[in-house]
Amino acid sequence: MHATDLLKFFDARAARKEQLVLVTVLATHGSTYSKAGDFILIDAAGVVCGMLSGGCLESDLAVRARVVLESGKAQTATYELAAGDEDIWGLGVGCDGSMTVYLQPLIAAHNYQPFTAMASALRGQTPAKVRIEKGDGTLLLELAVRPPPHILILGAGRDAVPLAQLVDGLGWRCSVFDHRPAYIENPEFPAACAKHCAQADALPSVVDLSLIDSAIVMSHHLSSDRAYLRALADTAIDYVGLLGPPARKQRLLSELGDQGAALAGRLHGPAGLRLGGRGPELIALAIVAHMQQVLHAGSSASA
Repeated sequence: MHATDLLKFFDARAARKEQLVLVTVLATHGSTYSKAGDFILIDAAGVVCGMLSGGCLESDLAVRARVVLESGKAQTATYELAAGDEDIWGLGVGCDGSMTVYLQPLIAAHNYQPFTAMASALRGQTPAKVRIEKGDGTLLLELAVRPPPHILILGAGRDAVPLAQLVDGLGWRCSVFDHRPAYIENPEFPAACAKHCAQADALPSVVDLSLIDSAIVMSHHLSSDRAYLRALADTAIDYVGLLGPPARKQRLLSELGDQGAALAGRLHGPAGLRLGGRGPELIALAIVAHMQQVLHAGSSASA
């Protein structure tokens, strides 16, 4: 369950002043579906938004959430998921691990904290630290809540549509930029995608590139791609993808000179992991998979 769905779930219930329960993973051991810092929401009707397991824990968590809301008291629960524990939990999961979670009530009188702070970070542009505490203030966990990645697609041809749709489906932020009005106005682009129509050399003045996490250059227009790469060379964006054969990449880098050298280690062309297969959908999958690989490496290094 991605941030967009969590925020919609939360906003709908907060607007009605309904109570919810925030379930946060405090610690894990061995093989588990989720890791420390992952979280879900459960409403007063027992509806769960998000997943902490393959579906085996959520029903029990919904029951516990009801108790938390009725009593007004948070609780901690530890699940032993290893094979052979069926007699304890009736799960028979066989994940060979354990997970400790903290269930705490979210109420309007307390401004739905700490999830309001988490939601603010998810809606914002920069990561934030959020404290998960007991009622007496004892710190249980400090979460690093990161906004969804913001992906910039430079070129709005037909092959950009499945890429934008995949990015949107993951709950990531998406911006599409192209100098051709007929391309940028394609109604198949997701409604949530920001669309910008301007000449390629206007990119830095139209889009705040400091807010972009990954970019893919795919206009199939040599001079536009050169202008895009020139602008991206002056940024700290970790992943810059380029469609087209290696010879095209080398030509562009040569023409960019010192600015091309500034893209060393960041420019990936041909873009995407080598997953196999052909067609725009599979190319989109390969590109997003490569972006995720680089994004994950960067977030792990900064954690």
